[in-house]
Amino acid sequence: MRPGFSAFRLLLAICCLLALVLNPQFGIAQDSVQQTPAPETAAPATPQTPQAAKDPADSPVLVFDGAIQGDGKATRFTMDFDRKTEFDSFFMDSPLRLVIDGPSMLFRFADAATLEPRGLVTFLRYGAIARERSRVVISLGHPARMVSRKTETIEEGKHYRLEVELEPVKQGEFTKMVAEQQRLVGTSGEVATIGDRVRPAPKEKGRITIVIDPGHGGIDGGAKGVHGTQEKDLTLQIARRLASEIGKRGAFDTRLTRSEDVFISLRERVAFSERNQADLVISIHADSLRQNWVRGATVYTLSRKASDNLAHEIAESENASDLLAGLDDAADDEALPDILADLTLRETTRFSRFFSSILVEKLDSDINLIKNPERSATFAVLKAPEIPSVLIELGYLSNPDDEKLMTDEEWQKAATARIADAVLKFFEPRLR
Repeated sequence: MRPGFSAFRLLLAICCLLALVLNPQFGIAQDSVQQTPAPETAAPATPQTPQAAKDPADSPVLVFDGAIQGDGKATRFTMDFDRKTEFDSFFMDSPLRLVIDGPSMLFRFADAATLEPRGLVTFLRYGAIARERSRVVISLGHPARMVSRKTETIEEGKHYRLEVELEPVKQGEFTKMVAEQQRLVGTSGEVATIGDRVRPAPKEKGRITIVIDPGHGGIDGGAKGVHGTQEKDLTLQIARRLASEIGKRGAFDTRLTRSEDVFISLRERVAFSERNQADLVISIHADSLRQNWVRGATVYTLSRKASDNLAHEIAESENASDLLAGLDDAADDEALPDILADLTLRETTRFSRFFSSILVEKLDSDINLIKNPERSATFAVLKAPEIPSVLIELGYLSNPDDEKLMTDEEWQKAATARIADAVLKFFEPRLR
């Protein structure tokens, strides 16, 4: 090859390279070329600049206002939000409810007084039903139908409003309407949760799996204390602390049914324990009672008949979790009388009560207990037939002294340490 030709090719290659660097149309994006940093006094990036742009879909829909208006003959529910949003809605019977589903929403109502129940509405609940899905549940005092449902643009697109008009109907008409709705679109069904379709890895030999179930979550806030403590927040905080304490005591693997503020159905909590091949389930709660003088920790196990009126009241409250979130009633399960006769469940119940007795013994050294702290009732969350399970009411948020204790860090450390000690003692024969 001639030297002159080689020099020409080299010069041509250099020219092409310079053209690529200087002109982005040749295929090198401008962002890939190093830029001199802008001075600190430079104007901020405009919304069109990629660094500043933010997709609205990345953040929840902001619900900033709402109202319930009308009377028993006609009731209107409105909800104002910051951007165009699609909703689904359906009615449910026993109890009477209208459910409105949408994407992830952040509820920040300007004036709670405008949402006071009136007319056909007896109760309003709203919140997360899954990580990317939120729900409004409107409890009805009388069967009703939806006269209209529309989404309006307010102030030339500055925000939007969902408006639902309700009017009363006879029970027969309502039942027929719900049956037709279910035929066409099904029921609310189960709420999908993180990992509910994923099979867990096989259990490691020699390890013991403890499932910790923080009660409530998302749309289901649970009880609310005299000083504003929300049960769903308290149970998650204590569950995380308990997982850490159990992990310090040996060959234990802990799994939380939820690790964030999201709703999980009662059936899913049981299924989670079964999928993870749990050796023990501990469900954490801090309920509220009409009798606000009642205080102290209580440990509950599963039984077909409640051990007393208090146990019955607590079980009724906890089993209503799915209903309040707009699901079918998980507690309405006729299989329980049959499986209670099964020898497997009898053996499981025996182990549950054995752990309950150990737990009460350990708690008694540091934690105030209710009178007769070992009780039982038909708790839906304890129905895994092959897994020993207990539900711990660490105290009652309806009692201001209990609320103060349960939110105290030192009390939480003591309580979770004693529960972890009970877990260690229960499994001690297997750890030798």
